Amino acid sequence: MGNLSGSRGWAGRRNGRGRAAFLVLLLLLAVASSCTRKKKLAQIEIDQTRPAEEWLKVPEVKILHDYLQIDTRETQGEKAGAEYLKSLLDCEGIESEIVCPAPKRCNLLARIPGRRREGALLLLNHIDVVDVNASDWKDAAPFSGKIRLGYIYGRGAYDMKSLGITQLMAMINLKRHQFVPASDLLFLAEASEEHLQLWGSRWLLDHRPEWFRGVTAVLNEGGFNEQILREVRYWGLETVQAGFAVLDLEADDKTRLETLAKDFPEHRFPGKAVEPNREIVMGFGILANHLPSPLTDPLRHLDRVWRDPKELEILPDRYGIFLEPRAYWSPVFLGPDPNTGKPHIVYSAAVPPGTSPAPYAQRILDAARSRGIRVWDTFIEEPSAVSPYPTPFTELLRRVTEVRHPGIPFGPIPIWGGFTTSGAFRSRGIPAYGYSPTPINVADQARVHRHDERIFLRDFVDGASLYSEVVEEWAVNPPDEQKKSVDWALK
Repeated sequence: MGNLSGSRGWAGRRNGRGRAAFLVLLLLLAVASSCTRKKKLAQIEIDQTRPAEEWLKVPEVKILHDYLQIDTRETQGEKAGAEYLKSLLDCEGIESEIVCPAPKRCNLLARIPGRRREGALLLLNHIDVVDVNASDWKDAAPFSGKIRLGYIYGRGAYDMKSLGITQLMAMINLKRHQFVPASDLLFLAEASEEHLQLWGSRWLLDHRPEWFRGVTAVLNEGGFNEQILREVRYWGLETVQAGFAVLDLEADDKTRLETLAKDFPEHRFPGKAVEPNREIVMGFGILANHLPSPLTDPLRHLDRVWRDPKELEILPDRYGIFLEPRAYWSPVFLGPDPNTGKPHIVYSAAVPPGTSPAPYAQRILDAARSRGIRVWDTFIEEPSAVSPYPTPFTELLRRVTEVRHPGIPFGPIPIWGGFTTSGAFRSRGIPAYGYSPTPINVADQARVHRHDERIFLRDFVDGASLYSEVVEEWAVNPPDEQKKSVDWALK
């Protein structure tokens, strides 16, 4: 009995020491977390109070500042932007050429030769930016590149001149360190992405297909990394887009346009829902963890929701368009031609991946023409394809990203509200991925394509460094699918 009593006493003392050690560990973790938050807050204060002239001493910031000052709207074309980027590549001895399919509509093609051509990686960005109404810009002029409180302002600051410079710096970094990649590294700064996509990737794929020979992966815009209070919630890789059709219609009086919209009021199309593909299920599962009720449950159970019209109705358009077709009418507005100023209206149809938007657009086109309404502009995309996930290449992206952002969920997040030229490559069997190394908060995301567009410079600089690490890892340790492509080519 004495021994048993003594044993219990020892066990009690041992458990007591264990609880004490556990409490000490929790205290240490809390102190460490507090120190981390204080360091982040201190860094933010430093970044926000750093004078513009100090920021401009950072090479990538200076390059972005100068690039933002070049007006590359559709009316001006991309030629000046392409020439500026080419001058930077020329200084590094990187071979490049400018290709202009139409006056002032110019693309810049560049290449760092690897040990072989097969297995090449293409870094894709666009030079053009959407139009601006300068009177709406209050914080900075749209082509000033103004730096204020740690932000740099300008049309294209986020979409997508900052990512273009990030890709350029990754290429320059590889060249300066005299890396010879296993396969070619390509860089394309394209024209005409924002409107109609006539003179960029699509034109080059049709008229310069030899330039893309050997490409097994494309890195483009489209990745989405939401940030709340300086903390990244998830890291989204874009692998699939909804299909889109956009019609801009003009009439002599607004009544015709309003009547057309009234006669075709459908927003949703019952009975047209489709089963979501695997990447959409994965992506919505990640999003569900960060969204409040009533969205959490349906996004986690798409296998049920896509069959239930009542549950589909709950989903906002940004999620619903990946399960069923939805359409939208803009308000009537005065057209862009200052000489006419006639009324216009825009019809947009968004459809799930693999579905054609053409039938939804065609019925509106037929009705408009029969009523004497002019078709000012159209864009009707082919059915959208999906880039595979996961693959050795996407695992490379995940590994390198997680070194900088440990513990952050990483996976395919479908984008909504727009489309990129990734679709042009996917339709030709070339996997394309939207990957952004720069997190953005909700407030700044809302400025993209609107007034006072901006990007936080600390995030931009850190993102440029991360992107260079991605390209270095690809160059030194190529993923398995690249090796397979090489093995096949050598047989």
